[in-house]
Amino acid sequence: MAANNKSQNNDQNAFHFVDSFWDSWKNGLNFVYDSHKEVENLTLQAFEHQKEAWEKVTDNMNRIEDEQTKLMKELRQNVMQNIESVSGKELTNSFEQSNERLDEVISRVQQLTATPYKASLNVLSQSQQHFQESIKSVFDQQQKNREELKPLLEDFLNQAKTTQKGFFNAYKNNTKTVLSRFN
Repeated sequence: MAANNKSQNNDQNAFHFVDSFWDSWKNGLNFVYDSHKEVENLTLQAFEHQKEAWEKVTDNMNRIEDEQTKLMKELRQNVMQNIESVSGKELTNSFEQSNERLDEVISRVQQLTATPYKASLNVLSQSQQHFQESIKSVFDQQQKNREELKPLLEDFLNQAKTTQKGFFNAYKNNTKTVLSRFN
């Protein structure tokens, strides 16, 4: 009877080992899947942060231009009022004409400097958006693949566990049969 209990304990220990071995595999696969999902989420968050940064840079550039324009307009109005109060209308008209020429020069300088910079920002932003969409598409496909593969792997692991327990039982029964013939 004691030998029978010892045999049952050994059988249970072997079954626990088989269960824990295959359950560890399953947990490992789940960890890999969860890790992939976390990396994907962090990558997409990084893209969102980068997108926000590009938008802030663009907004700041626009705000700087607006402030410069506003400041120049206020400065000219003040200068024109001062000139008109000191020198009269004729010098004011001359100042306005020179300001119009200056406006043309400033406009061209801005086109030469700011326009390429804005275009570059726009291209970078669009490229980043396209890249983000491509990565998102890849991540969606990977998620779909994981969702399709996960039940197959779980089924395989369950079958492997059952098969290994079956081999163990067959081994145990064959061992008992062989030992009983010698007794």
